Amino acid sequence: MIEYQGRKPTVHPTAFIAPTAVLIGDVVVEEGASIWFGAVLRADFQPIIVGKESSIQDNVVIHVDVTHPTRIGERVTVGHASVLEGCQIDENAVIGMNSTVLVGAHIGKGALVAAGSVVKANFVVPPGTLVAGNPAEIKKRISGESAWWIENAWKEYVRLGQHYRSLLDR
Repeated sequence: MIEYQGRKPTVHPTAFIAPTAVLIGDVVVEEGASIWFGAVLRADFQPIIVGKESSIQDNVVIHVDVTHPTRIGERVTVGHASVLEGCQIDENAVIGMNSTVLVGAHIGKGALVAAGSVVKANFVVPPGTLVAGNPAEIKKRISGESAWWIENAWKEYVRLGQHYRSLLDR
């Protein structure tokens, strides 16, 4: 964890921060959240907030814009190697692996961004919808297996984060 211009990361004691994750500046990690190996959260201009029980998986990069913080709601899953910059991700959303969410974009509650998608700047993804592609387009309402994944993926990462935290506390 690195202090930047008098601002330093704040991490809830129940959160898991992997030893190779880097948090810089005004980063807030709430209760039960997990920041996995190789993730970089750089809040040098605006804050980054990672909500309760959210998972920021391996090699994710989260940054901010001069005028846009990055806000990640509760129980959000951000898949491996994704990039988020100056955006808002509402609760229970899933960002698929290798996706990019650009400045000013807003991912609604329970939405799913398919793996490898690019959500363009200022694009709004309605709650409960699937978006995919480059640029990402709205494909359909979430149902079936996708709905199950959104409701349950975060639970496994909370459990896994607690397990890893206990391993590192030894």
